[in-house]
Amino acid sequence: MTSQANAVQEPDRPDIQADLARVLHEVAESTFDDTEPLETTVVRILSEADRVIHGKRRPCRPAIINGLAARYGLLGQPPATLEETGRAMGVTRERARQIQKKHEALHGLHLWWPQLDAALELASRQAPCTELALADELLRSGLTTNRYSLSSLRACAEFAGRRFDLDVKDGVITDDPDTLTAVYRATRRIAERQGLATLLQVSDEALDAGCVVTEDDVRALLMASESVVWLDDNHVTWRSSVRNRLVNTLRTLLSVHQPVDLPSARRAVENFWAYRNAGRTADQADLVAPTLNGLRAFCDWHEQFTVNDDELSATVPLDLNAELGVEAALLVELIRMSPNGVLDRTSLMETAEAYGMNLSTAGVYLTFHPAFVQLDRNAWTVRGTQVASDVVATVQAQARARSLTENRDFRAGVTQNGRPWVLLAVTSNFRLTGVVLRRWLPPGTPSTRFELTDGRGEPCGVAVYNDETGFTHGFGTYVRRFGLRVGEYVYMCEK
Repeated sequence: MTSQANAVQEPDRPDIQADLARVLHEVAESTFDDTEPLETTVVRILSEADRVIHGKRRPCRPAIINGLAARYGLLGQPPATLEETGRAMGVTRERARQIQKKHEALHGLHLWWPQLDAALELASRQAPCTELALADELLRSGLTTNRYSLSSLRACAEFAGRRFDLDVKDGVITDDPDTLTAVYRATRRIAERQGLATLLQVSDEALDAGCVVTEDDVRALLMASESVVWLDDNHVTWRSSVRNRLVNTLRTLLSVHQPVDLPSARRAVENFWAYRNAGRTADQADLVAPTLNGLRAFCDWHEQFTVNDDELSATVPLDLNAELGVEAALLVELIRMSPNGVLDRTSLMETAEAYGMNLSTAGVYLTFHPAFVQLDRNAWTVRGTQVASDVVATVQAQARARSLTENRDFRAGVTQNGRPWVLLAVTSNFRLTGVVLRRWLPPGTPSTRFELTDGRGEPCGVAVYNDETGFTHGFGTYVRRFGLRVGEYVYMCEK
């Protein structure tokens, strides 16, 4: 500050800053009213300082004082540019710069300013909060008559030699920007991933990022953000996150049938996301299905959905083919084309195969996709289809009768050199799934690899035997490669 003071010294005034400190202290003790707003005190400070700097009794023009206050950012708005300052003073930009330079000695003085101290204390108590909330609180307390931005409050603090630790991050005033950033990033990531988040989920995800923050702290930080939508007391979402996995899943569900009761919709989301989680990599966070209350709150808020008497519907047109994709939409149509809207797994998979569908994909859809419902053992339909219990029983009986007519021959033995072998007949289920769950080696046998042999006696693949369940995998490639038909045989021998 000494260098700044020297820059404005005049020959007959060797220590302007010392004079300023003395005069302003005297003025403060005698004339400053600690109940007046910040703006009034700003004008008093600059007016008295101007008298000292210029060594005169006549006060400077009000336009000059107000222009200086605006340039320093002391009247509620961020610091003005020199162009703006010049216009406020009624002078040129260069003249405004000269006037400002004359007053540089003001900076760094620790002024007696009780209103500012009260304003800074109030800001610290309010944080975290929005700038608008702080400005309103300063007005309500009578400390200001203008809406003070945080940058203007910071300018007042710096001008008067006060410490100022608050900052604005993501539209929120805080004294801990790193924690605020971690919480906001966690909230936005979760919302963009799965639609909504609980406070505990935000706390956990922030912890994964190295930030320890309690649920109460998360609540306080999120309450201050205009980007966060409070769905209820414990669930939040990010305002701009209008399309995410939850929205996509619900659109898929409702494109097949609506309305859907909320508990059923939640179970469909949970089941589908279990499949999605199984395919995620180690660095990807799991999708967590919302609670029933959370789902209801989200759908009540989101413009694409509506909830009436616990029944969920869409408020926008939904095209089944666009929402489901070609293969899932085809599978829906195949089931709907059946006489009763119900098919057993084998019949359904064979029909899908005839239309060129990948059997593995069809199997995954039937197990996890929200468009399909397993009514009972070996009976599938499309969500929303009304099916009588006797129809389901008839489909099951037909599937059992067909299975009993198939050759289920299974033979096992040991080669001359002690290698176990097995010969089994191809059934419909085996041909479609490539899976055999059958224990035939002695209990306790470790996992064993079996070599598959084709009809010419040439190796064509490997299958794995697991003692807990029997054969578990390895046949799919063999079945597809050789186009096995029901009734043919597969020969396997331990490698």
